[in-house]
Amino acid sequence: MSVKSTTIVVNKPKATVKNLQFVKKLDNIIDDIEKAEENDEVIEGNRRSSYDLVMIRSQYIDRYDWYDTIFEKNGKYGTKDATGKVLLPAKYDGIGELCHKIYCGNIPRVAKLNGKAGLVKPDGSGEALTPFVYDSISYMLIEPYYTVKKDGKLGIIGKDGHVIAPCMLDEITHANGRCLVIRTGNKYGLLDRTCNDLYIAPQYAKVEFVDMEQPCTVTKDDVEGVINESGDFMTCEEALDYEGYLVGEYNPDTFFKD
Repeated sequence: MSVKSTTIVVNKPKATVKNLQFVKKLDNIIDDIEKAEENDEVIEGNRRSSYDLVMIRSQYIDRYDWYDTIFEKNGKYGTKDATGKVLLPAKYDGIGELCHKIYCGNIPRVAKLNGKAGLVKPDGSGEALTPFVYDSISYMLIEPYYTVKKDGKLGIIGKDGHVIAPCMLDEITHANGRCLVIRTGNKYGLLDRTCNDLYIAPQYAKVEFVDMEQPCTVTKDDVEGVINESGDFMTCEEALDYEGYLVGEYNPDTFFKD
């Protein structure tokens, strides 16, 4: 995820359609070379490894400004991507953080109406995915979530606008690449993206992550345990012979899901 405030200036040339085409061409070449490397094949005429080309790609992208651009029409604001395509029509009072064309892609954008924020489809239609009722909406490092704020409390919504966690939270932290730890008062809960967005409302005295491979442990009424894929608490002893998924553990089948 790569976003920036509307007030931050990027002193780089603005990316064009030609630049985007070059990146896509490079992506195709990298894909072909990676497949060949997996099969121990040699691509005739190629003298670079996939790693070399990934580094070249990264350096090329870094040379240009790929962030959305704000435009104004009749006193209202909209955005265009780096290639000039309209993402949000000029019908809003303000625009949220600006997204990076390469690293953010076509995720929904944040706009403002009458002092409130909402989530909007980035296809030029102006179709709102949420009502404009939030004080703010921020992009999260862990996709595809957004942090929303209303009446001083935090919540979490998905990229389609549906509410995952209502605005009742005091704090949201990133535990690892798969889970969020949430807090209300002195109680903690979880959101696990690799378990169908499993939301565990704040109810535990403690949530701990030992490492990236193991499930997290939670403590309730002075009893330490884990949480299964149904959201049920299990003591550590009960979990010893459990063969299902436990919240927080590494699951290669779902780790790279959209």
